[in-house]
Amino acid sequence: MAVSVQIVLLRLALIPLDLYRSTDFEVHRNWLAITHSLPLSSWYYEEASPWTLDYPPFFAAFEWVLSQAAAFADPEMLRVANLEYASWATVVFQRCSVVVGDLLLVLGARRLGSTLGSSAQGWSTALLALVGPGL
Repeated sequence: MAVSVQIVLLRLALIPLDLYRSTDFEVHRNWLAITHSLPLSSWYYEEASPWTLDYPPFFAAFEWVLSQAAAFADPEMLRVANLEYASWATVVFQRCSVVVGDLLLVLGARRLGSTLGSSAQGWSTALLALVGPGL
């Protein structure tokens, strides 16, 4: 039963694959391209596009990890000069990477809560980690 609920939730998460894309779509595609194509020393100084990498180093490292997988999905999304690139493979990859990232966040918050015990303090700490990952 739990597996079928998870499958339904995953399907619901993937429904918007071909729906509206905000500026964030291109921003993240560009960050994937920057972290994959440029040396580390250039990540925060790249000026070929309006979407510079402006997040903390841990997030940049996370984008680099995603870019390694993105190379298998569609290598063209990893070209910095490929502005506004949105192939079907790129859209699917980016939507799925959000779902996987969210699952990792939920699992991490759950583990944090269970590590801190069943106290209200432990679960409130986990809830804070879940709703405010930037904290």
